[in-house]
Amino acid sequence: MRQRRRTVLKGTVALGSTALMGRAQPHRTGSGSRRTPPEGLTLQWLGVAGWELRFGDARLLFDPYLSRMPFQSPDGSVDPSLPLRLDPKAVTAVAERNLAGPPDLILVSHGHFDHLADVPQLLGHPDWAGHRIRTLCDETADHLLAAMGAPDRRLADVIRVRGGEHLRFPGFTVEVLRSLHSQFSDHGYFAPGTHVGRPRTPRTLGDLVEGATLAYQVSFDDGPSVYLSGTSNLAERELTGLRPDIAVVGMTSHSAVHRYPQRLLGVLGDPPLLLPSHHDDMLSPLLPTAAPTGRSAAATALEEAAAARGAGGTRVLDPVPLRPFGLTAPAGR
Repeated sequence: MRQRRRTVLKGTVALGSTALMGRAQPHRTGSGSRRTPPEGLTLQWLGVAGWELRFGDARLLFDPYLSRMPFQSPDGSVDPSLPLRLDPKAVTAVAERNLAGPPDLILVSHGHFDHLADVPQLLGHPDWAGHRIRTLCDETADHLLAAMGAPDRRLADVIRVRGGEHLRFPGFTVEVLRSLHSQFSDHGYFAPGTHVGRPRTPRTLGDLVEGATLAYQVSFDDGPSVYLSGTSNLAERELTGLRPDIAVVGMTSHSAVHRYPQRLLGVLGDPPLLLPSHHDDMLSPLLPTAAPTGRSAAATALEEAAAARGAGGTRVLDPVPLRPFGLTAPAGR
């Protein structure tokens, strides 16, 4: 069974000033002792399943998708025949105005358009040319990156993983976890498939097939551990013994998955802090607009799942896209 020292978190969650605006506030799900991630971690939701993580000198991106292209047929379902309509201007704007700089590592959960499509442009961003960016992904995503024109000088820095790897990087480790994709209400999957060689240049949403779906746990040296999932599903036995301080929880539709949030929280040991993800409309422009009023349905659902489990030590933070927030220890601890 996987074992890891779990950081003792004391007091209350203290957030950076940007996090205190709008919905980005912690919520207590019940009574009990409080624990706070060690100071120094900054997170930024990039919309959909995308996140930026910063701790000390380490910078990581997870599933950075910024183009927000049309993806639905008239009946509201995801249409794999729609053309890829990448938005290079939007990607450049976020890279230059919102990200802290070039990442050391990009983590990709699977090959679908809303997770992988903008990675080639980010790898080739001219302002990041002198910085080595490594990419963790499965074999299918690796082939899709090549087919989409990821810069050749970067391809040597793609690390193919399958799940089960525990990799060391300067300042942190990454544990690669086999996972499952979200399922439609009829139990089907969007754009399944794999590639064992480079395919033709992708032209439609469905050309970016799933491959193997992965989740990750990033553990920062002398800092918190963060579970990252890009989907609303899990391979429960793969997570046995994992005890992250923070869990980024995919919250797309999961009606076909039996007790998804409850099972996830249970196998992860009721993490002290939960962050819903992949629950926006995937279309509205990513702009620094006024903070929404009220809490999102995804955050409320996570609160209810935690409360049903009696997880009094768990809090739910409702993030706002492109509003970085820091997690710090309270004064006088």
